[in-house]
Amino acid sequence: MIPFVDAHIHLWDLNHIRYDWLSPPFSDDGPNGSVEPIARNYGVAQYREDLARWNVIGAVHVDAGAAAESALRETQWLDTLAAVDGLPTGFVAFAALNDPDVDALLAAQAAHPRVRGIRHIVNWHADPQRTYGPVDLTVDPQWQAGYGLLAKHGLSFDLQCYPGQMPGLV
Repeated sequence: MIPFVDAHIHLWDLNHIRYDWLSPPFSDDGPNGSVEPIARNYGVAQYREDLARWNVIGAVHVDAGAAAESALRETQWLDTLAAVDGLPTGFVAFAALNDPDVDALLAAQAAHPRVRGIRHIVNWHADPQRTYGPVDLTVDPQWQAGYGLLAKHGLSFDLQCYPGQMPGLV
């Protein structure tokens, strides 16, 4: 089998970290519909079981949507998993780039050697059934300033947006 690195996985422990989007009440409204079927703990053991047929030699955990106040705890939890289970091998963590303390948030995430980048989902759409947030963060000067601090901390940015937002992001 050809070895490969899985570039985008999500793990979560709903008893340890709060994920608002994976918490009741569940609804079919919004861009993802109801997530109730996946609202259960999913760790390295389940991931390895699901990918048993493949030769996974590494995996990058991408921000799984932990509540903002739990983002650093998610990184710490992932570090514990990686030390014990060997996965995930790299992280794209969360930091709210529009937070007034974003520099400190980025420094705290970057202090973890497995953290390679940041994802702050910015999907905004005028249609409430398609949007991920109430405003387009990408046009917010505070968000833009936070984005500008990523290089200072040696972090990449994983962009998740709608096509209509791309011209402004360029």
